[in-house]
Amino acid sequence: MEQVKLTKEQLLKYYSNEKLQKILWTFGKNREVVARNIDGQYFKRPNMLLYPKDILKQVMLGAVSFHCSVERWRNPLLVNERNYDEQRIGFDWIIDIDSSLGIEEAKIAAKLVRDFLDKYRLSYFLKFSGRRGFHFCIFWENFPKEINYNRTEFLYPELPKILASFLRERIKDDLWSGLIKYKGSIRELTNGESIEDLNPFKFVEVEKDWSVRHLFRAPYSLHEKTGLVSILIKPENLENFKLEDAKIENTKFEEIKLEKGEATKLIVDAYDWFSKQKEKTEINPKREIVFYRGKITSECFPPCIQKILSGIIDGRKRSVFTLITFLRSCNWPMIEVEKTVLEWGRKVGLRDNYTKSQLNWHKRQNKNILPPNCENDLFYKDIGICNPLPLCEKIKNPINFAILKAGKKKRKK
Repeated sequence: MEQVKLTKEQLLKYYSNEKLQKILWTFGKNREVVARNIDGQYFKRPNMLLYPKDILKQVMLGAVSFHCSVERWRNPLLVNERNYDEQRIGFDWIIDIDSSLGIEEAKIAAKLVRDFLDKYRLSYFLKFSGRRGFHFCIFWENFPKEINYNRTEFLYPELPKILASFLRERIKDDLWSGLIKYKGSIRELTNGESIEDLNPFKFVEVEKDWSVRHLFRAPYSLHEKTGLVSILIKPENLENFKLEDAKIENTKFEEIKLEKGEATKLIVDAYDWFSKQKEKTEINPKREIVFYRGKITSECFPPCIQKILSGIIDGRKRSVFTLITFLRSCNWPMIEVEKTVLEWGRKVGLRDNYTKSQLNWHKRQNKNILPPNCENDLFYKDIGICNPLPLCEKIKNPINFAILKAGKKKRKK
């Protein structure tokens, strides 16, 4: 798509619309709202809109587009890596569809997502991303207050990741068929290149890896590269959407209606699917765990465990499980496991009550529980701690790394 550079006069004229300012300000309540300049650089964070006129002030300072946080906060200006759970009061589930092939291919995926959401009777809005895809925003108001006795606002980003993975699994086959039908053949779809697996998400991505403090383009924000507007689209009109509809001169502003839906059935189905996937991983005969006699010391730990111990922001609760199971598999006495995990939990901002409850659960187990396999993205790649070394290519579980390294160290001695 050809890059368009908007002038300062065009930007000021567009964002001076009072109806637009009110829509952005209203939608931005309890969210971080961060501007971005023509080069794609974000303004200082955290930031928020105190008044509708703040939009025009930021345009005067070089803002071209505006981006909102997925999460909703008590006070967005006070958010930092130590108080996420205390400040977070909710979150939306954002489905980001992006296609390097073009907008028509992205539309194939968007229609499948629309039908999926409508099947579960969820409340959401659909908008053009501004370039080559679409955003679905499923409102926080759809979600129950608690899931399995846990406050739902504490389940970010784990819950939306599970929902997104479940969604991708459900539309995968239809998306692949739809892309082939639109292109005419697999050869046309792949430009004649050979492919190893039938994965439609190589051509049209449906985002599954939202992280803490993730931003997405605000409704009716301009796109700094295309000059197009991230306009709202009525779901029933998706098939008729054209890029020309998103030009500034064709844009009509409509208020965003926050309606309450019911996501409980979707959550139950997604967790049931996720549990089954987890069971398959746990009983996978390819684990090839070799047990080691004696305590394995920290210098033998793999990079992912070293990264967790050094302190992380994302995936702290998941990493409690990883740490406990890994250290116990390394033959650490439970008293040392407790001391290490509690100290680590305080360092990364977890409450002692949560960490102790996890430790107590593990103490009650009569069987040896292994850490998640390396192929389980939810525990490693999704939180950015998978930095493989050559030895990692030979193993399927972090404990294998530690055992192999400890064995080499023992032989050298």
